[in-house]
Amino acid sequence: MATDCKVRYRRYETVADEAHKLRQWLGIDAYSKFDITRQVEFLVGRTIGKLGVLHLDIFKHEEPDLAWVSYKPRLTLHVHHEIWQDARLGEPKSRFILAHELGHIFLHGYFRQAFSDDETMHLRAWPEEERAEPQANWFAEQFIAPDHLARSCKSTTDLCLKFDFPEDYADHRMTRLKDCRIVHVGTACQSCANFSLVQHGSRLTCEICGVTMECL
Repeated sequence: MATDCKVRYRRYETVADEAHKLRQWLGIDAYSKFDITRQVEFLVGRTIGKLGVLHLDIFKHEEPDLAWVSYKPRLTLHVHHEIWQDARLGEPKSRFILAHELGHIFLHGYFRQAFSDDETMHLRAWPEEERAEPQANWFAEQFIAPDHLARSCKSTTDLCLKFDFPEDYADHRMTRLKDCRIVHVGTACQSCANFSLVQHGSRLTCEICGVTMECL
């Protein structure tokens, strides 16, 4: 988790959509628990848009950060070996750290290369919707505990147990869940045929199977 920077404006719901797309691509959108290190390993060696092929560097020496993403000379996710091993064992904070870095890759890769050396872009007094670190945290929240699965949680304890979710971020996640407007649209899901489609802005999400589509 590096220095915060100004990035393209994104609402929480927009970031959530990006996290859901990645879950769907990885085939884990129906799962409340999964081995995030295996998902990262699946992505390693694959081309991520225009960023190039993703590489993984698991290091043991001391560094200021426990995990970060570099884009040059090649796209690389750097992770301290203890964080990696803890994440493989399901430790919540370590899983969140990896999901946070995936957020940087899939949200900020194209933009961060342009200003990574420009100190004028490192502005903390900026709306969260225009800051890299809050957006990456939002991505991690939704990647680990997406709306269509987490909405059944009644408390932070439920959330943490069901998703191996870190306590440090549980209050914020529950607040987002409570603030989310639920609108059942009354039509059947094209994937599972259940009448469980919920509208979030311009998108529909099935609370049963997790499929997401644009509103007609």
